[in-house]
Amino acid sequence: MAMVTAMAAKPGRNHLNVRRLMLLGVSMGCAVLPALAGDWKITPTIGVNETSTDNVALSNTNKQHDLITDLNPGIRIEGAGGRSKLRFDYQVHELIYAKDSAHNGRQNSLNTLGTLEALENWLFIEASGNISQQNLSAFTGATASNVNTNTNNTSTEASTYRLSPYIRGVLGGIADYQLRYNLTTTSTKSSNTYNSDTKELVATLKGATGLANLGWSLDASTTTIDYSNIRTNEADRLRGVLTYQIKPQFKVSLIGGREANNYQSLSKESHPIKGTGFEWSPTDRTVLAISQEDRFFGPSRTTSFTHRTSGTAWKYSRSKDTSVLGNQQQQVGLGTNYDLYFNLFSSVEPDPIKRAALVNALLLSSGISPTAQMQGGFLSSGVTLQQRQEFSFALLGARNTVTFAATRSESQSLSSGSGTGLLVGSAFSTANDIRQTGASINWSHKLTPLSSLIGSFSRLKSTGSGGGSNLETTQQMMNLNFLTPLGPKTNAGLGARRVVVDGTTSHTEHALTGLLSHQF
Repeated sequence: MAMVTAMAAKPGRNHLNVRRLMLLGVSMGCAVLPALAGDWKITPTIGVNETSTDNVALSNTNKQHDLITDLNPGIRIEGAGGRSKLRFDYQVHELIYAKDSAHNGRQNSLNTLGTLEALENWLFIEASGNISQQNLSAFTGATASNVNTNTNNTSTEASTYRLSPYIRGVLGGIADYQLRYNLTTTSTKSSNTYNSDTKELVATLKGATGLANLGWSLDASTTTIDYSNIRTNEADRLRGVLTYQIKPQFKVSLIGGREANNYQSLSKESHPIKGTGFEWSPTDRTVLAISQEDRFFGPSRTTSFTHRTSGTAWKYSRSKDTSVLGNQQQQVGLGTNYDLYFNLFSSVEPDPIKRAALVNALLLSSGISPTAQMQGGFLSSGVTLQQRQEFSFALLGARNTVTFAATRSESQSLSSGSGTGLLVGSAFSTANDIRQTGASINWSHKLTPLSSLIGSFSRLKSTGSGGGSNLETTQQMMNLNFLTPLGPKTNAGLGARRVVVDGTTSHTEHALTGLLSHQF
């Protein structure tokens, strides 16, 4: 059956590749059109990373040493011109193995977001793309870096491209409107996952009433997710919110609506939405928001708290909702250092382009690698129900930067056992309920105004139940890195790591790393 499924998925993969190229072309077009004006910075880069590992295949019984060379040319484009903004960061990694050239290969890394104001104050276009290494399972241990130099085939290259045109304005002087169309395509290089096309149309209205403190909003959406032309999920939602501003710092909300989907059946099933919420912002640096809704899967509570001072940033969030994008890494990991800071500073700088520049400048000045993994999630294809809690903070000093992040999550397959005929990833093929608990601490110390010492420790525990299996894996990872410039545009670094994985999969790895990078 697995072979038949993989063969059936191949036509869908070719179809998706064409769509990916179209979306990437539009994304690049956002950069090319306004390139003649504005403030643009184009930076070609080249780097060489060396990794000496004592367990290249992450084996528990047959450890093999190898030396891996990673040649990584790349290009970064940042700027704004006219009515457009762009952040584009791409690298290609050529991996060369000293002992076994059969493992030589290529990996890609992309993180881009472009916005274009096509018609002034009315028509806008957003385009984004991401390519990264993602874990296929929650029980094999997360990859130690954004480039996977190990040869045990527990991760794959996953890509996501999104094109989102939208219009916005004022309707009859009484309400603000926005109509947005999202087209998202995802794919991987693994035959164990399903590629997908997602089409979504979202309309929103926001307005006031005759009562000064009473406002309202209405949103409607229709979504279609096509998994490699094998299975299609559909969802519709209509939701209204009444908001009353009790005080300038405090408001309450009443939520009602209806939703219909075929996530757990072959035909759409309709369910009501009922809920309440409030938001409290005692200062412009502190915001607490809590909402409670009754959904088709049961009660759903969402909590968000952010607070910042001159030298700290704090964030706590809790949510329960469905995830429907195929091959989308389950958001149960902590991701990279860049992901952590980007989320932490969401209240500091709402604009994603400006926030990206802020985060990159902070990481560069602190000597912290933006692409270093803090914790890993895992891939799924299909509909999952996710409960997630996250807490993170950053302490920013003159010579020391400390970040701490903790996460607890539970992911449940909504497709398995419902007659849909769709399995969701290698992890959910053996377990219907996956829980992960993880924590990571990262410390950066400036030895000199230019050189930094960075240490990190992370622990991740994954358990799986249901589907006739009880799985459990614990991973601990320790890193120590030294970074220093050799010139105005040249940087060098040395590092060491230790990885211990125990449980359903067990292995240890020790590695020494060295890097040399140059910007032109």
